Amino acid sequence: MNPKSYLFLVILGILTGVSYSYIYLIPIIIISFAYFFFSIEKSINQKNSFFIGWIFGTGFFLGSMHWIIFPFLIYEQHLYLSPVVLIIFPVLLGLFFSIPSLFLHNFLKIVNSDCLYFKSFSLSLFFLISELTRSYIFGGLPFNLTAQIWAFNSKFIQIVSFIGVYGLSFLTINWLVILSFLILEKRKSFFAILILLPVFLYNFENFYFKKKSSLINKNINVRVIQPNIPQEDKWNKLKIPIHLEKLINLTNKDLNEKEKYLVVWPEVAIPFYLNEEKELVEYLRKEIKQNVILVAGALKREFSNNDFKIYNSLYLLKKDEFFVYDKRKLVPFGEFVPFRKFLKFTKLTEGSTDFSEGLNKKKIDFKIDDKIFFLEPSICYEAIFQSFVEYKPHLFVNITNDGWFGTTIGPKQHLAASIYRAVEKGSPLIRSANSGISVITNSNGKILKKIDLQKTGYIDVKLSTNNNNTFFMKFKNYALTLPILLLAIISLILDITTKRKKN
Repeated sequence: MNPKSYLFLVILGILTGVSYSYIYLIPIIIISFAYFFFSIEKSINQKNSFFIGWIFGTGFFLGSMHWIIFPFLIYEQHLYLSPVVLIIFPVLLGLFFSIPSLFLHNFLKIVNSDCLYFKSFSLSLFFLISELTRSYIFGGLPFNLTAQIWAFNSKFIQIVSFIGVYGLSFLTINWLVILSFLILEKRKSFFAILILLPVFLYNFENFYFKKKSSLINKNINVRVIQPNIPQEDKWNKLKIPIHLEKLINLTNKDLNEKEKYLVVWPEVAIPFYLNEEKELVEYLRKEIKQNVILVAGALKREFSNNDFKIYNSLYLLKKDEFFVYDKRKLVPFGEFVPFRKFLKFTKLTEGSTDFSEGLNKKKIDFKIDDKIFFLEPSICYEAIFQSFVEYKPHLFVNITNDGWFGTTIGPKQHLAASIYRAVEKGSPLIRSANSGISVITNSNGKILKKIDLQKTGYIDVKLSTNNNNTFFMKFKNYALTLPILLLAIISLILDITTKRKKN
């Protein structure tokens, strides 16, 4: 391939990455993948195929995750790292496209060219393995999974309650690969396949019987607060009292005192070690109306011998007690510095001490009018990871601070991933983000109310909760075997049928 072809691949990769991430230009994705596979098919050797995948993948992650540099632009001491992150990050992640590309090059040599559907199935399986590896290796980074191209409408993602986000990724990858080969081979069946998956996904909830009896009469009033505090002001000691007053006022404003409320504040809304601040806790209980159960992000510190650990925590404050959940999935370089012995710079968040991983259980329960609610907490980007708990959460709560990323597509991608968790669990999502996007969804992931980026305010919703786990939560990622086995059988049948017609 000549340099112009490589440049074109980079551009297509960038366009594909942008199309994945909240813009959802599916026609661009189809065309880009078709050219990508065409380039591999025409590649002269393994090295060339590997490089094609790497170039396309680098472009993809540059387009989809360029926002990762914005936290490095907020404080002057980290500014020098921004160009390094912008270059190295997509270059390394590009390897998750290059390895499947190498597989494709070798696979095309041994597989009968007439076996279009089985060829597509095999390649899709390898891309799925690559996506799973990216989600778990070195802590994982499951942003912009292929499944998320359908996140523009909750109707298209209901199948996630059955086979999970990776199941939908596999179906989508297989669909894209088949379409690519159909384009390359100029087959008329392209148009039938083109509409098949979208139509199936959109109507899935009509096929998949949901027990109406699972709905129980557990209603709860929820208020989500979005204070919209600028990141550069968040730790300013002179402004912290003003920020707290703002949060309290938004909490109490026009609150129906005859009803009880669960009110949710964002990540580290209280920038203190709240477990040590008895006076502050008493102040909050005094100032916030008595019909409020408060969920808020704050810090926690624990001493042991001559050392101490700090945690990014979620607190649930009742009248006379509080529960604490400590964040388990920490953000590399944001909350801790990996390989600290070798990398000599401070983390992005305030303070020089790294955060510690939480070890306590996720289960938090509270009672309203003799009704017990189970809450599953998640802090920041924990919501992009699948989580499995031993109980059915009535509410899935995510507190975050996406103010680091301004008005980029980063907060939008984060929200999209969080909604997939709600659908997997069959639990309403309650999401409080410092600067947006804050939302309340139903158990199907449909947004009921939201507050847009860099807006200040609150939203109220009376939520209905259910007591039944989804099929996916019962069987976890074992459910992924269903679409894999089904597509393997269908692929073989289609290839055999097509071959007989030709003969």
